Amino acid sequence: MNSRLRQLSKLLTYVLGRKPDEFGLVLDDEGFISIRNLIKAVSEEKDWAFVRMSHIQEILLQEPDPGFEISGNRIRSVDRKHVPELSPLSSPPKLLYVCVRQNSHAHVLDKGILPSVHPRVILSSDKDMAIRMGRRRDAKPVLLTVLTKKCIEEGVLFYQAGETLFTADCIPLQCFTGPALSLEKEESKHQKNEPSLEKPKTPGSYFPEIKNEKPEYKKRGRKKEIPWKKDRKRFSQ
Repeated sequence: MNSRLRQLSKLLTYVLGRKPDEFGLVLDDEGFISIRNLIKAVSEEKDWAFVRMSHIQEILLQEPDPGFEISGNRIRSVDRKHVPELSPLSSPPKLLYVCVRQNSHAHVLDKGILPSVHPRVILSSDKDMAIRMGRRRDAKPVLLTVLTKKCIEEGVLFYQAGETLFTADCIPLQCFTGPALSLEKEESKHQKNEPSLEKPKTPGSYFPEIKNEKPEYKKRGRKKEIPWKKDRKRFSQ
């Protein structure tokens, strides 16, 4: 195995087995994470933008004892004793940050923040990290600020998932702030909620379309004489 792949193997082992939170990643209860999310996080690092699934597969084929394993579309470290464990928090930071996709913004303002790519909502005390994580799903994500005191009053339980990462089952309405919807999206939302003014169509029925137009009548009058017929009549007399 060449030196470049060997370095990548060490990096992946470090990310999965020691500091996933340093890269904005939270493992599931079995220590797995989506391979796609891992590649996105690693490719953000300097000199590692080239990383693809094929490189991970090549490491598994060439490395006699790789430090990670794959199950379906998930990957995890073989040695997970150094992975930060989720621990409940009674006093999280006053403000946490999370990004949502632009096309989910209206839904979030209506229903609250719910999990998407992970079983729990992932938040960060570092605004830049929250934006970095959000850009993996949307080039221009919407940044929301979570008010943890209000969340706790609503019964939300926070877990720490590393130095700057935290998780929660959901974030209720009135417990976060963020930009308002743009005017275009607001109008589109109202249009969807407005009842249709069109007449309902009845299956199997036909309703003739009545046009309020006056019928055209042919104007009656003296027939126009054709010149050659007039001459023929005159010579026949």
